[in-house]
Formats: sequence, structure tokens, C-alpha cells
Amino acid sequence: MCRFVVGDDGALVDFVPRESDLEWRRGASRKAVESDPPDSCWLCARHAACGRLLSTRMDIDRGLDTLREADEGIDVRGRLSESIEIDAWERILRRALPDFAVEIGSDDTEIEEDSQNPYFGDSEIPRGAANWVSADLWTVYGHLAQASVDRTQIYWRTGGIARVDIQIGAVSPHAPGWTVWVTPQPDATTFTSADVTMSGEPSPLMMELLERYGLEPALVER
Repeated sequence: MCRFVVGDDGALVDFVPRESDLEWRRGASRKAVESDPPDSCWLCARHAACGRLLSTRMDIDRGLDTLREADEGIDVRGRLSESIEIDAWERILRRALPDFAVEIGSDDTEIEEDSQNPYFGDSEIPRGAANWVSADLWTVYGHLAQASVDRTQIYWRTGGIARVDIQIGAVSPHAPGWTVWVTPQPDATTFTSADVTMSGEPSPLMMELLERYGLEPALVER
């Protein structure tokens, strides 16, 4: 990307990961690959600040294309949405799971996957939605500790997805448990801070993620 030397003031910027980027990271962790991930790019001091901003909403292809336009003097600020794509947030959290494993004191950063079909009560779903939902879970484990990302898809009784909820949480003997929920509006594909709630005191890593992506969840007790 940069025609300039990265230098000490440059930065490695992680863009919103694509599913293929997560697959690369999964394979790289097993093979001890040391090259930079495909969703990351070294940017010089001239481009790093704009790159970090774009990286909160765009994957690396779109982000670097937009950065090149900004470098030519085009105002690209209006292309950054206040809202975040639900699927993108799920992938961002899944990318961070190995770091959460380290945070809970685990030497094992392997992510375990599971699928379930739980029953939700009427108060937990939009009116007109089916009670049986599908849930995909990604979890890292430590000694008496775990951190997990949960994607729950709720369906309309007439067919089609009614809502997709994303939940991340951790429990550990070293710190109180916490959870952050994203509960978007029905039929939405994006969300904002208004759709985010949390319980407990999220860990430093989770607070860092919330701040980076501009989210200010409301504190609730569940």
C-alpha cells in the first residue's frame, strides 16, 4: 500500500476480517506460520490514522481502496457508517478469541465449535418468530475458565431470519464473569450502540474492542 517507509510511527492495522481471513488464521496457528495475516497491513505514519479509522468498518480490500482515494485528496469520511454489520462483528469477536484465551490464563488458544437448537420464550423473541432457534458457538477454554462467542439466529414462523443476536462472555476464577449482548432490531443486518447491553465488568480486552469500534453499551443485570 505505502510508497513510504513504515518507520517507527507506522502500524500494523487489522481490518474487519472476512471468513477466509479467519480460516487463514486458524490454519496458521496450527502450522506456526509467522507471516502477517491477510486481513492486516503495515501502514506508514502518513496513512496509519486513516487506515485505523477505515479498518473499523471495512475489510482490507475495500479499506485499502478507500485509503488510496483519500490519499488522492478525496473526502471519504461519509463512507463510514455509524452502524456495524452484524456478521462483521461476529467475525471480529471470533478473531479476538485467542487473545481472550490468553486473558483468562489459558495456554490453549484452539477454538472449539458447536451448534445447538435451544428454545426461546416469547419474551426473548420478536412477535411472530418461532421459539426454536439455531445457535453457533465458538469457545476457548482455560483451567476453570472459558470465553465464548455465541451467534443466535431467530426465524419468522413464515420463514426467513427474524433477528441475529451476538453474545460474547467470559468466566474465570481470576475475575468476575461478564457478558456483552448485541440484540438488533428485527430484520436488521446492522446495529449501533443502542442495540448493545452488558452485564458485569467486561475485561480490558473487551473494553478495548468496544472503544475501538465506537460502541457504548448500556449496563444491565440479566
